[in-house]
Amino acid sequence: MSIKRQYNLPNVRLQLDGMNPSMIISDSAATGQRPLMSIVTNVECHFSNSEQFLSGGREFLDSLVRAVSQYGQEVLSGIPHPLAHEPAIVRLMKGDKPDRHLLVSETPDGQTVNIHLNTLELFDLVDVVDQFCSDMRTLPDLQLTLEPISRRHRLADVPAHERAMPLMSGVGSLAIAAVLLFFLPVPEVTIPEDRPAESTEQTDGEDLATDDPPLTPEDEADEEAADEETDELAATDAEDPPAQPTGDRISRRELEALLTDAEPIEDPTELDFIQRYLFREISGNWDDRDAVTADLAFRVSATIDGSIVAYEAVDDTPASADELTPLPDLEFAPTQAAIEAREAIADYKVVFTRNGVLQINPWAGYQGRPGYGETIDDPDTLAQIQDDLIDTLRDVWDEDGETLGNDLIFRVGVTESGAIADYQPQNNAAFQLEGNTPLPDLLTPEAAGIARERGSVIPSEPMGQFQVIFKEGGRVEVSPF
Repeated sequence: MSIKRQYNLPNVRLQLDGMNPSMIISDSAATGQRPLMSIVTNVECHFSNSEQFLSGGREFLDSLVRAVSQYGQEVLSGIPHPLAHEPAIVRLMKGDKPDRHLLVSETPDGQTVNIHLNTLELFDLVDVVDQFCSDMRTLPDLQLTLEPISRRHRLADVPAHERAMPLMSGVGSLAIAAVLLFFLPVPEVTIPEDRPAESTEQTDGEDLATDDPPLTPEDEADEEAADEETDELAATDAEDPPAQPTGDRISRRELEALLTDAEPIEDPTELDFIQRYLFREISGNWDDRDAVTADLAFRVSATIDGSIVAYEAVDDTPASADELTPLPDLEFAPTQAAIEAREAIADYKVVFTRNGVLQINPWAGYQGRPGYGETIDDPDTLAQIQDDLIDTLRDVWDEDGETLGNDLIFRVGVTESGAIADYQPQNNAAFQLEGNTPLPDLLTPEAAGIARERGSVIPSEPMGQFQVIFKEGGRVEVSPF
């Protein structure tokens, strides 16, 4: 019996696939409890800030639990854990900033996957592992042993007399200051006298004194003309306030108002489709990846049709660094129609990593689990689509397809006409080797209505969802997702 378990937090999702012996199935059914997962076949750890995710088997899971627990103990105690940085399948270590942490995993083919986490994401990972370890119906044989760190690993204590020295110095200084102030005379306080109010009234037949010279007739004419011009400008401003839009041009102030007043896109499915659209747009236009020598982070605002309407550098990224990215070329200035329609906005964190990997995630994370739009559920229709998909992929996936010994697993969305309109890697090998598969060339999102020209990147046509596995030797497997 196949069993799937998931442990979710806003920034991390831990997913386990496994099974249990048949004798335990009947016991679970009799007691009404969830089936006991005693064997794990696949483990995946997903992060909201990265398209990459970690995967493996039981050894990977054991190493992940051990690394997270030891490093979490180190962070909370402030004392370096003696075993946290020893060689292992999964390791956690401090990043390049105080609030950054580096998660490193070794894949079976010898590759290294690096995922950068902030402190909030780290503690979500700790919490997810804690949820799993507390689940008695999942791998009850897993034993997590936590031991106190030996006293020899503590930082040296400051001697008591040194700790007391600042206090004693402060008390002594206060006493000396008090003695000196005792001999100073008490200052006398003088109450100010009230001054008579000066009259500003003009007496009969008397002009107020002024230092200005008398105006000539020419000066009076110029002054009257200036007053008339000021009145005309004031009347013009009153009739046409500067904030009103003019034509199709949009000012910076109008753009800021649009971003401030626009309704945020929060639907997880819409956020997910916009994210995939942005990833392909930005990744496809990021040519000179070697020019990026440090991670560059930006907050990017996009509309429902995938248009980038604004972006700003974040996390100490210089504003001028956008020239190393395709963002300036992809930015789209909204029109007055967009302002009048008050288009909804979705914000994403986009990171151009120094390793040439693009990372895009919703700025505020997902408030729920993303879906795949309207789905085709008719069994006969799905069977026909599946047969057509197998024929299509087998024609283009041959024995020369390189997988480096891995199974490349994808979720693929197919329209009723058989067009591949959406797909998403489901393991780290698929993410790394996506370009080796025929999927990028076969992708036609317009077939499902996913197009900027239509005004939305959310599919308007239903799709059947399938799991596609590309294997070595030109083999391909397709099954319902």
